[in-house]
Amino acid sequence: GQYVLFLVDVEMPGMDGFTFIERTRSEPDLRDVPSILVTSRNSAEDQRHGREVGARDYIVKSEFDQGLLLERIRELVA
Repeated sequence: GQYVLFLVDVEMPGMDGFTFIERTRSEPDLRDVPSILVTSRNSAEDQRHGREVGARDYIVKSEFDQGLLLERIRELVA
């Protein structure tokens, strides 16, 4: 199958979201699939790291707004 978007939590068992995105970016068939990181971690360093690995957006759970998430997803998969 083909993917149109990865919605990834930063803190996952076995592999964190940063690593997941780094690995998908290294795969020719997956490198153009946009990724959004979702996390409770809101430090500037974590957000910078998310951008560096290739996340197209970084959503902090404490600031979660469903409408904004859906809007961002529509923009990325259009």
